Amino acid sequence: MRATLLPGVLLTLTVVAGCTPGVERVGGDAAPAGSPSASASPSASSAPATPDSTASAPATRTSAPGAPATRTSGPATPVSEMRRTDWPNAVIRSLDFCGESDEFVRFRNGSNGLDVPCRILPGGARPVYADFIGEEPADAPATEDALVLVELGNPGAARRQALVPVQLAYDGKERFARPVIKGDDPSPSGDRVMTFVSYRIVDFHVEATVRKLDGGTETRRWRMMDYAGNWERF
Repeated sequence: MRATLLPGVLLTLTVVAGCTPGVERVGGDAAPAGSPSASASPSASSAPATPDSTASAPATRTSAPGAPATRTSGPATPVSEMRRTDWPNAVIRSLDFCGESDEFVRFRNGSNGLDVPCRILPGGARPVYADFIGEEPADAPATEDALVLVELGNPGAARRQALVPVQLAYDGKERFARPVIKGDDPSPSGDRVMTFVSYRIVDFHVEATVRKLDGGTETRRWRMMDYAGNWERF
């Protein structure tokens, strides 16, 4: 395993105090909203969407007298394999949080379709992309990872949310889940649920704004505590 993880990206347009200056960062999205489902409490407004990663370079015009104006553009920026993921219909390995006995969780239109469903990116939440998980073996090519929101349970009943780090397998195609960051347990009656209002990657860490059971919000941070990918709050 690599002794040093590749640094991630501050996925907002603002600077977060406490980040180490001068650290090289890997490209990713502007901070997307991790909105709760429609049945949860209203969430904070999301950050502006980022430009399409495949957008071409700015167009230029010819200026020859009498010639019709033409537009040229530079080569398109390559899209990572992770960004090609069709998340509402994704197949993710080792996502134990969803409670399935199968090794794979197969989503269709955003849900695994069970009686107690597991839903991916509920309520219009969006994934975060950055290279923030160490590769194995150490000489494996670095790939972009994803952080997605999932929710287990029926709307209006006891539900629980989790942030799921997703990494590409060695073949560069299969997607598998690393240890998740779980939200708090719901209230005993299931009428109050902790939701992730927003989330982002700051260097190697996950930072999220959460709405607690009492309705208040707070910022929480987690870091990897071991090479197995387990997280601890700090």
